[in-house]
Amino acid sequence: MATMLIKHLTFSLSLLVFVFFAFTVVDAMPIKDMYAFCKDTDDVNFCLKYIGTDIRILAARDLHDVLVIAISQCQIQLTNATKQINKVRQKFSGPIGTRRLYFCGKYYKLACALFQKAYEEAQEEGLESIALFSAVDGSHYMIKCEDEWKNNGPIQKSPFTFYNTNVVKLLSIIHVIIEKLYG
Repeated sequence: MATMLIKHLTFSLSLLVFVFFAFTVVDAMPIKDMYAFCKDTDDVNFCLKYIGTDIRILAARDLHDVLVIAISQCQIQLTNATKQINKVRQKFSGPIGTRRLYFCGKYYKLACALFQKAYEEAQEEGLESIALFSAVDGSHYMIKCEDEWKNNGPIQKSPFTFYNTNVVKLLSIIHVIIEKLYG
């Protein structure tokens, strides 16, 4: 019984060591390259905060991987904006606020589908610029939500402006990536 346990543990540890060495990223993008990349964007601090500190950046091999991370960050911002709808529902419970939240929810569902499409396209070699178009289309739905707070009733400050602004900044980073990939 003890011999079988030792063999089982030895095999498990050997497998773990093999997986560690076989799948350890050795060709990851150096941190200094990430900083140099962020210096080429409109907002260096924003880039470093949302792209440079993303744990996945440690495994990023090239700008293609950074593109996937940037689109994923757009998805995170959209998810956070969607969660915000339920948090502000009480504050905007009147007929105009309810309608605005309803349309924002609909627009965010459409944006979510487009950002998911962009994410999948970004993972495919050669479809990076197509991913940009899908992400831009997704951001247009987020902007439609922003516009809801200015139309059909009194102008109000959108409770989602923070997330929309972040997506716009992430899209500018994605543009820089595409320019660097395609020259």
